[in-house]
Amino acid sequence: MSPVLIYLLGVMVLPFAWAVYLSFTNKVVGVPATFVGLKNYAELIKDSLFWKVVWNTIVFTLVAVIGKTVFGMIMALVLNEKIVLRSVFRVLLFLPWTIPTIVSVFTWQWIYSDVGGVLNYIMMKLGLIDRQIGWLASPGLAMFSVILVNVWRGIPFMGIAILAGLQTVSKEMYEAAMLDGAGAIKRFIYMTLPSVKEVTLLAAVMTTIWTLNDFEIIWLLTRGGPANGTQVLSTLSYTVGFLNLNLGKAIAIAILTMPPLIMLIHFVTKRSLSSKE
Repeated sequence: MSPVLIYLLGVMVLPFAWAVYLSFTNKVVGVPATFVGLKNYAELIKDSLFWKVVWNTIVFTLVAVIGKTVFGMIMALVLNEKIVLRSVFRVLLFLPWTIPTIVSVFTWQWIYSDVGGVLNYIMMKLGLIDRQIGWLASPGLAMFSVILVNVWRGIPFMGIAILAGLQTVSKEMYEAAMLDGAGAIKRFIYMTLPSVKEVTLLAAVMTTIWTLNDFEIIWLLTRGGPANGTQVLSTLSYTVGFLNLNLGKAIAIAILTMPPLIMLIHFVTKRSLSSKE
């Protein structure tokens, strides 16, 4: 047990304990820390910007996870069928998950650009718009845009997880249902969904954890703007800690995000262990 305990103590427990202590101080880069108790937490709770960021985080996470789950299910159902060039489609649809995030984000930045951006160009050619749209210039459109990128990157993970569950479903069961006159919708509702419910739920919870912690996509596309319209807890913590140099408050923000993450991790761990018993 000693190597495990030493690892947990040195790599996880001590740094975390030190971070919790700093959250109770007014630590600023280059200045000695002074203990201030719950002042950082009290200021955050009273700050209207903090609650706006909490709401942005909930909207960003909820919409993105629902989008990834729905489109991941569609992707898995299509790839589970015997279609022409199925292997090629599997490789192409898994690409968004394999490309480095920074490459994906810079590509989407060009797609969204209001100066030579391909999205505006296509929509104008189709007659859907008559002027360039600033996809990252207004809070509402910017939030939609970053959610779209997050969903695009996360669909392959959900698709892989659900496809793995579909592979375990007996083909004979589907054939028997078809002989009994069950249509595609009934087979999906009464056979497919119950068969992949557990794997879909676990994959959705896992992607919720990752989405709550997502930083790169939002920061590289909008830096939390415009007007804090896409500011989430991860970007706010970075802004306060590394741009404003207020480490104590930045760590307090990060710690306030931990309760929902701990509950989600506990749920995943409990379901995973119970499924192995």
